[in-house]
Amino acid sequence: MEENWNALAAALKASRLAMGLSQEELAERSDTSRSTIQNLERGRQHRRISRKTHEITGVLGWPDGYIERLLAGEVDGPPARRQKSVERSDDPRTDLPLAVTEELATGDLLDTRVVELDTSGARMVVVVRAGEGASQDDVRQALEAWRRVARNLQAGDVEAG
Repeated sequence: MEENWNALAAALKASRLAMGLSQEELAERSDTSRSTIQNLERGRQHRRISRKTHEITGVLGWPDGYIERLLAGEVDGPPARRQKSVERSDDPRTDLPLAVTEELATGDLLDTRVVELDTSGARMVVVVRAGEGASQDDVRQALEAWRRVARNLQAGDVEAG
């Protein structure tokens, strides 16, 4: 199976930007060169995943094994960043029930989708996460199940109200 180095490139860049780091800052924190970061973010294909790549993703907070899963196409995009503690907010845009906040912080992020429900601007947000400690087979099965559901969402099989 062919590895998707472009997916790794996009995920690395997204994680770096989400942390507010420049390529230089990430290179410094991971004790590597800026050109290494640039090559990875350009999707330059390698024969294997280097120790430096693991160090870079460690700085970005990626869990062990995530690079391999991304290259194999089992996951898309960077892993969700986990918050160390759940804080309540008075801002209604982030004030979710504690049970929802805890669910959003558990397991590996597989996909997200925003579905427009009608012309009023109402929408539904879907967050798909694997179970905590899921095996690669569990993740594959979850992704297959999600893809079936996502096709129905895309086909407009969602009824509001």
